[in-house]
Formats: sequence, structure tokens, C-alpha cells
Amino acid sequence: MKTRILLVLTFAAALLAGCCKVKERPLSGEFYLPVMETTDIHGYIVSRENDFFHYRMAYIADKARDIRGHGAEYRKDRLLLLDGGDLYQGASISNLLGGQPVSAAVDRMEYDAVALGNHEFDWGIEATVDPDATMPDYEWAGSRQVNDIPVLCANLYLDGVRAPFTKDYVIVEKSARSSSGETIPVRIGVIGFAVDYAGSIMSSRFTDRGFTIREDYAIADGLAKELEASGQCDATVLLVHGAADDVAEKLAWNSSIDLVLGGHSHARKSGRRGSGPVYLQGGRYCEHYSSADLKFYRDRKTGEVSFTSVVNAQNVAVSASLDQHRAEGQNADDLDEDVLAVCDAAIAATSLEGNDVIGYIGIGATTYYIKGSGDRATPMSNWMCDILRRVGEADVSFVNSGGVRTSFPLDAASRRDITVANVYEMFPFNNLTYVYEITYADLLRLFTYSLTNGGRSLFTFMSGIDCAYRDYSVVSLGKDGAVIYQNGKWTGDWATRTLRLAVSEYLATTSRVDNYTGMENPLLQWNGTSRLLSSDRVDNECAVVVLKAEAAASGGLLHIDTTPHFILR
Repeated sequence: MKTRILLVLTFAAALLAGCCKVKERPLSGEFYLPVMETTDIHGYIVSRENDFFHYRMAYIADKARDIRGHGAEYRKDRLLLLDGGDLYQGASISNLLGGQPVSAAVDRMEYDAVALGNHEFDWGIEATVDPDATMPDYEWAGSRQVNDIPVLCANLYLDGVRAPFTKDYVIVEKSARSSSGETIPVRIGVIGFAVDYAGSIMSSRFTDRGFTIREDYAIADGLAKELEASGQCDATVLLVHGAADDVAEKLAWNSSIDLVLGGHSHARKSGRRGSGPVYLQGGRYCEHYSSADLKFYRDRKTGEVSFTSVVNAQNVAVSASLDQHRAEGQNADDLDEDVLAVCDAAIAATSLEGNDVIGYIGIGATTYYIKGSGDRATPMSNWMCDILRRVGEADVSFVNSGGVRTSFPLDAASRRDITVANVYEMFPFNNLTYVYEITYADLLRLFTYSLTNGGRSLFTFMSGIDCAYRDYSVVSLGKDGAVIYQNGKWTGDWATRTLRLAVSEYLATTSRVDNYTGMENPLLQWNGTSRLLSSDRVDNECAVVVLKAEAAASGGLLHIDTTPHFILR
């Protein structure tokens, strides 16, 4: 056994809530099991806003306890609690502590199972999944805590065979309740699954190690059919790291799966397509959670229990006012004290980085597209590219679309302080920075690839040179105000001149062939050659150094470029 640390609305109000649904009135013989799912937490169990924090995970934990009961009335079997994956990487409070606050919070909430997200591989899979297919044990309050919550993924393979450190499914025993308070035992099969997210993981941490995802929905359908036909469970839930609606549509028309709970896309989804299963997905960062009831019917004569439907499916927003805890006792009825304690301990443990102000910005580092870029420049992406250029002492840098993970708006203020913790949110992957020496002709080839459908998601944003483009073609290149290439012709000897290029390890090592042109990521051909100068600088650590140097020279102001460098013609 594991060691654990103990740590009405009115009808009118429900109507005012807008998205709330009036629950069905149970009939005789009907029983309900509540289900809750979080997904894509990305370390944001608590998040900072100016000088206070939002304790979103503590809020969600309280809603789970409202169902399971408080104090002596607590019973885990009253609720099925699941997570759709991507638990750890993201928020600085998790990044700086190796995900331990997240493992501790999920442990205290007694989740029934979690899915395996692509970002569980970011720090190496050994850091986020234990060999026994459970969440990682963690150090907390001076002692080692065991986390035995199962990690599910039925279609992850290692060297051609099922990976041993994830389970295909778990069967959990729960209690469904009638309107009169009567309960019946029910067994729920929870199957883990993942869409093929290999392309979103650095090769060195996934494909190069022999991992593959087989996106074969017959695997999930077959497991569900077997579990229900054998009588091992009364209902089946597919817990998938993938867009819930897309996955539900790809299941067999006669699938035995009763509910699909998704993730990965960071979107909120809810619905049902045709006669397929109900699907739900609650967004990201603990801003929402999904909620539904599994409905069962017990025959009064035979006592036989059968699943009938999923009802009351919805995504619920976490209250931005009730998740605050600025003073002792504030929102005590809406924040779970155990998870609140975990969050406060994590805040204290990272206070040095969180309070270490590097400098300030006078322009919001937002992710709004800059006019004229064709959706290929934002203030945040420009800033990140410029930082990487300084880290690699380079002329040009690229950042991929998935590499921009956060934003720092000014929120009507004239300036905003930037801390060391903020830098770790900007660069959460601990990526190495690859620095190349190439010719401008090589750079043109890279730009041509970046304009293909295959290359765009890798080489999305850029700084250090201006690239005017139309459709899938480079129109011109400009350097320091001078045109060096235009309409297929170079100016002088610019084609053979050399420059330094800096990119993240992900861009440098990811294979992505454009289906139309057949072009492959050019950097793959340059690795292992003299063009690759270095690959040993950790992006977030070095970013702190270069930003501190800039702040020291500028009186604290950190420059953000708002000019597009991809220019749509």
C-alpha cells in the first residue's frame, strides 16, 4: 500500500450560468456515477496573476471532494476521476521542481488513472512514468512518497512490442447512486490510448529510442468489446491523448466504448456524432474540467445492472474569483486544503526564481499575430527568436509554432517584470541549442522548406533577416535594409556568404517530409557535418544569462521586436 500525506445553487442561479444543464429527473431503478476529467494541465496546478495566485487545481479538487464526501464521509468510489495527459511540462512551478508538485497534487486527489501525453517524453519518459506503469514517486515534506496511480496507453510500442511501463486498461470498482441515496456496485473499464504524436516529440527522446504509436482504433475497440463481453466491466471509457471528437468519429460504428475523454489539442469539446459515443474534453491548464454522469439501470426483478447512457456531459469553468487565496480562510469552502498546501509549498520552493526579477518589458509579449506576417510573427515569437540568436551568437533563428507556450501581456499596465521563473515558462523543454554555420544559399533552401505544408509547423517564426513570400515561394530576402535576393537572383556574392543559425534541438532533429514537394528538414543532413558548430547550450539556462546581461546594459528594459520578419506579399 502506498504512503499518503493527510493533508444550492438555486434553479434561477443555474439558469443565469448559461451553459449549465438541468439534470434529468431519475426514475425508479436508475443510478448515476459522476465522472470528472482534467487534461493538459502542463504544470499549472497554480498560476500567478500579477501579485496573487489562482489555485485552480485546489478548486477542482474541492469539486471532486464535494462528490466523494468530506472528512469521515469521504468515499473514493463515488466518483471516477481521470486525466487526459500532458501533466507536468509547462508552468515554471512544475518545471523547476521536476513535476513533483503535480504528482503530489494528483496523488492527494486520488485520481483513478491518467493517460500518457506526448509531453511526458520531454524530460525523458523515466522522469514522468515509473517502471511499474504508475505515476512517478516524489519527494515531499522530507520523505519519499509512492504514487501508484496507473498510467494508461494501449498503443505505445517499444522496439515493436508493447511498452511495459504503461497499462492497456484498468478496471475500477465504483458505486452508482440513485436519487434516494441507494447505491449499487459498478465496474468501469478505462482504456488508455494516444493519437500518433511522434512528430511532436524530439526524435532523441522518442523515435531514436525505439518508441512508436500505432494509431489503430481496432486496438481500443477490441479491448472494450472483450472487457464488456467477458463481464469484467459494466461500462467502458476511452481515455485518450488526442482530440476527443476526432477519436470518437474514428471508432467502429458498433464500438463498445461508452464515453471518450480527450486532450492534446487544448480545445474544449463536447458532443456526440450520430450513434457514436459521447465525447468530452476540458481544454487546458486547469481552466476547465469535464463532467458527466454514467447512467445505469437495475432491473428490480432480476437485479441485473446495465449501462444505459451518458448524461449531463459538460465542460465546467474554474471560477477566477473563487480560486483565489490571498488571506487565511478566503474561499475555504471552494479550495481543497490538501492541494492548497501542495501549491503553497511549491510556491515557497520556487520563490527564489519566482521573485528573481531579471528586468522588465514595456511591450506585451503576446501571441497575437503581427499584421503583415501572414500569421508568422508574434511579439512573443520574435522575442524568443531574438533570445535564441543571442544564446547561439547567431545571425538568424527559428522557433516552431508548438514552441511558443506562454505569453506575458501588460494587462493595461505600462510595464511588466520578467523573472527567472518566466524564462523557464518560455523555454520549458530544457532544449539544447543547435548552432550551424551555413551559406545564404543554404538559408534560402531552409526558407523554401519553411513555406511548405510540412516545414511550416517546424520553422514557423523567425528573426534576424526579412523574408518576403507569396504562397509557397520566397520573393525576396533583406538584410539590414538591403535586398540580397529577389525573384530568383542574388545580389553580388550573398549566395556564398556565411551566417550562423540557431535553433532548438527539436527543430534540429525532427524529420518531417512535405507530402507535396518531397522536401525533408535540411538540418537533418547538416547534423554530423562541419556545418554544425555546437549543440551543448541549454536554452532556458542560457536565456537567463543573456537577458540579465541585456538588463544590466539597458537599465532593466528588455527589448521586444514587433516587426514581422516573415512578410506576406
